[in-house]
Amino acid sequence: MLLAVLTLFSGVSYAQAGEVTLSGDSGSASDFPDRYIIQEGDTLWDISRAFMGDPYYWPQLWSLNEYITNPHWIYPGNEIVFSMGSDLEPPSMSFGSIEAEGYTVPDSEIEPETLACGPDLRFEKSYPSQGYSTPSFLAQTADVEFLGSVEAAKTGSSLLGAGDMVYLKLDDPGAVACGDLVTLFTQGDDVRHPESRRVRYGNIWHVGAIARIVNVDDQDRVTAEIRNSYTAVHRGDFVGPAFPIDGEFPVDAPKGDLEGTIIARTGQDMYRLAAVGETVFIDLGKDDGLREGSSFYVVHHRDEMVSMLEERDDIPDQVVGRVVLTRVDDATSTGVVVDASSPIRVGDQVATTVQ
Repeated sequence: MLLAVLTLFSGVSYAQAGEVTLSGDSGSASDFPDRYIIQEGDTLWDISRAFMGDPYYWPQLWSLNEYITNPHWIYPGNEIVFSMGSDLEPPSMSFGSIEAEGYTVPDSEIEPETLACGPDLRFEKSYPSQGYSTPSFLAQTADVEFLGSVEAAKTGSSLLGAGDMVYLKLDDPGAVACGDLVTLFTQGDDVRHPESRRVRYGNIWHVGAIARIVNVDDQDRVTAEIRNSYTAVHRGDFVGPAFPIDGEFPVDAPKGDLEGTIIARTGQDMYRLAAVGETVFIDLGKDDGLREGSSFYVVHHRDEMVSMLEERDDIPDQVVGRVVLTRVDDATSTGVVVDASSPIRVGDQVATTVQ
């Protein structure tokens, strides 16, 4: 849609009244109007031929108006107003305000967008509180509390999920009662720092489900019903105390001056574009002043045409994602990817400020 002033070359003369059809050749000065309503089928080519005597002038008209995103977007009913100009003001052609066939063109000119200068900042939008799930945690085996294991199930299926009844073998059946919640989980990969392999954080433990105790009989046999299911549960999975898996956190732009590293993630395919909602772990925690709800940018320094993995010192910070923390331990934190525009991998840098 032609939305702004189209400045014409000086030397072109116009009359102050009259009508013109764009289908014919350009006429004398007295044939030109001081205004024209675009008709069905009109084009910049026709307007240039009729009012400037040269149809090939239309690209120049288009180039003079930075607000025309498409030279074909002019609509019937838009009003073109011609100005004769003066010694101080050149002749011009503009589009007045008129409504026709559902289109409205404002009188005022649109200010050009100001180019933002500074670092590559994105993903600064704030999100209201919403639910996030992080059905994994990072811990040394010695720090994990085990109550027992899933011994059997009522169903004949090998993959267990929400609604299935399971029978638990607990070290101390008296430690639970009807109505209690327990966690069903498995041991995952060993986690070491991607840069210094000598630093070990323990293992990722994957939570398959939360189960509710429904019966403890006089022979200490424990029955539970699987409630919230995050992935398939198997016979032999560990049983532990319930802890928060789901939480609600608002998301804001990162604050502070911290840098860290993603030391693990739940996805296994290193070339897969990290999906929003994926769980990642970073090497910062309570000891660094973090809390649940803190957020980080994920930062790259790469030319991905050359290498998807190579970090380069001569490339400034590139923001490719954002992570909000849902669980904060002393030296590590668990987070959820809330924004992503590139693959996020183990070893990627996270930061609260970018340069």
